[in-house]
Parts: sequence; structure tokens; C-alpha cells
Amino acid sequence: MSIKLIAIDLDGTLLSGHSYINEVNAAAIRAAQQEGIIVSIATGRAHHNVREILQPTGLVTPVISSNGSVIHDEEAVHLYSLPLERQQAMEVLEWLENGEYYYQAHTSKGIYTISNGHQRLAVEVDRLLSTNPDPTLIKMLEAMQSHGAKVQMVRVSTYHDIPDTADFYNILALSLDPDKLEAGRLHFAERDDMTMVVSGSHNFELEHKEASKGNALKHLAAHYGIPMEQTMAIGDNFNDVSMITMAGKGVAMGNAEPEVQAIADEVTRTNEEDGVAHAIYRALGMNVPL
Repeated sequence: MSIKLIAIDLDGTLLSGHSYINEVNAAAIRAAQQEGIIVSIATGRAHHNVREILQPTGLVTPVISSNGSVIHDEEAVHLYSLPLERQQAMEVLEWLENGEYYYQAHTSKGIYTISNGHQRLAVEVDRLLSTNPDPTLIKMLEAMQSHGAKVQMVRVSTYHDIPDTADFYNILALSLDPDKLEAGRLHFAERDDMTMVVSGSHNFELEHKEASKGNALKHLAAHYGIPMEQTMAIGDNFNDVSMITMAGKGVAMGNAEPEVQAIADEVTRTNEEDGVAHAIYRALGMNVPL
């Protein structure tokens, strides 16, 4: 059965280490679209950030954002959202602030982050460097600071400053301290009233218990009248597992976590080797153009 809808993760999948969509992958997406296939981005990032990434390529796609909590169509029209209950969000943010975690709250009013968040990460690095002089820790901190500078965020002194009218789609927490990170993951993994997913080596994310990239893909496929058997999903990390397993064809990147590769139908090349393009052209029955 031919593929009619492809959902593609961004970080570690469609994006290279330079954090942009290269022309090889962009050309593959255009080739799929020219064959009548709907291509959607499916990411933990916020919707407006995805549009900024797509803009230089000229690509126009539906967007599943905030790890499946929100869906917009090709024209950026809101189709669907599944926010956390406000009281749940407040409890999460209170716990993170008390634990001095860096966080980003994706909401209907924008992305909010604690004003001293990067200082918190810097304190963690200083503490870790005192016992383990690993220069990669400084590079990770610099990378996180650089990423934060590129994403439009509103800095607040406390979560109480986030508007009462904001819907909370996703709350991301970061820590470079392995023990602190594990403590946060364990704390929220035990809750059955929300979903915790991991999308990177140093984070965990909280969202509505029924929100996932897989459920969002199912919702988007239904919107276009496409059976799930005719969908394909491409990803690299644990927050991609739901859509990789629910899609008719699940593809893991060559740089994906081993557990993600193990549950996929197919493993393509890495994100630095145009793995998305190779997976798309394979689905189209075409060779990658030289």
C-alpha cells in the first residue's frame, strides 16, 4: 500500500547539527509533495519556531508541535490542541522552580522560561566541573544558551507571572546534572495523570496524558481521510516512539537511540547523512539524486 502521509521529526532527524534543513532533505520533501503525499513536521518545538525553520526552504507543511499537543494545517490554521489542565501545569512548574530546574513552558500565549534559567544551568556546570573537569559540559551549556537565544521566549521571574488565560501544551525541563535529571524523570514518570517523554539526553517533557506524536499523527491522518496504514513516521528519540509504532511504516534514523531503532520497521542513515531524504526516496521507489 502506498504512502500518503509522512510525519518527520526535526531535531536529530530532519535537522543537521547546524540546526537547519539542508537542500537534499528539502528536495526530497518537495518530491514527495509533488507525488501528492502530505508531509508534516512532528516535533517537540513550538509551532511558530517550526515555521521559522521552514521559511528559508519555502516548504509549506502541516505541523504537529509540542510533542503532539497541537496541530496546525499547511496554512497555519489551528486544527487541534490538547493542553494540560492548568492546576496540573502549576504543580509541575512549582516543583521545577523549587528544584531549581531550567524549564520552558509552551503555551497558547508563547514560550515562557524562568529568567535565571541559564544561570541555573551554569551553576550545575560549575558544580560538576569541580569534581569532573570535562570540557564537553561547557560546550553543552553554550549550545543550550545559543539555542535559547534563537527561540523567542518570554522570561518571567516566577511561573505565577504566566498569564491566567494561557493554555499549557508542553513543559520542558533541562538539567546537566545526571542525578538531578534522573530525579526529575523518576518523579514525573510515576504520575498517571500526565505523560512524560524524553526527547534529548538532558531533558524530560510533560504534557496531557493523551498527547503524543502518535495520537496527533492519527488525528491528522483522519483529518485528511488517510488510513494509518498509508502513513510513515521518521524519528530518532523516545518522544518519536509513539508515531513510529503507530504509523504504517516506522523509520528510525541511523543516529537514533538503539531502543528506537529496535522498534522501527526500517533504519535509515543518520541526520548528517541525509537519512530523511534516503527514507523518502525509498518510499517513493526512487534513488537519491546525485
